Amino acid sequence: MARTGIAVVSLPMCNMYLQDRQPAVTPRRRGVTLLHEMHARGIEVAIASDNTRDPFFAYGDLDAMEVFREAVRCAHLDHPVGTWPRAITATPARIMGVSSIGMLRPGGGADLLAMPARTWTELLSRPQSDRAVLRSGALIAVDLPDYRELDPLFS
Repeated sequence: MARTGIAVVSLPMCNMYLQDRQPAVTPRRRGVTLLHEMHARGIEVAIASDNTRDPFFAYGDLDAMEVFREAVRCAHLDHPVGTWPRAITATPARIMGVSSIGMLRPGGGADLLAMPARTWTELLSRPQSDRAVLRSGALIAVDLPDYRELDPLFS
């Protein structure tokens, strides 16, 4: 896969939710794919969630920070965190051929989240709902939208 340039996108939240799902039975056989092993072999690995309040995963909210936090927990992407944050930033951008996003660089478009965390453990321990969202360096949002504002997207 590394030689051919095939990349892998893991959906850890959806995988953990769907695998071994049976009515009235606690799931026993579920997990995420071999992220560490693929990464060690030079295969590009991205982490995402394409299921947003749909039949496959009714609880998604298009929150990349939530996806990363849960991936860290489910796939043990910590101690050290290392380059794993790239799996939700620069790597997906590179896979999609959009190298102008996913990393902060001089002269780049400062699209980012700012959160009041001093360490990785602080960042990953809370949902960080008090984040600031910047687009082109300008603050565009501090609070999440009310679900009623999103209703037209789901009708």
